[in-house]
Amino acid sequence: MLSFLSRGGKKVSNDCKKGTAGFRIAPGVKVSVHSKGMVLIHMSRGIVFSANRAGAIVWNAVSERWPLDRIAESISCEFHIPARDAQQDAAEFLAQLAAEGLLVPDAK
Repeated sequence: MLSFLSRGGKKVSNDCKKGTAGFRIAPGVKVSVHSKGMVLIHMSRGIVFSANRAGAIVWNAVSERWPLDRIAESISCEFHIPARDAQQDAAEFLAQLAAEGLLVPDAK
């Protein structure tokens, strides 16, 4: 499994959420993308998170409203891993971001 998100050196885990991405960026979350990944700041909570390049792909895909299968395809191609693994890892990362309040469910 790819480890996308870190918070103070501690891995954050959560259950896998299947289906389309179904999230949007929470209000008050700022991001800085760099060559090795990204840094997320939850302004109201005052917490900083970092993620690797795969995490940055997921974050950018959410901001562009991609479905989960498209996110997984992008990760699979970029990192040469099976699409099924990429989809599971991306779904777990989305759940982690939501659990930390960085993403909120998309209102349909």
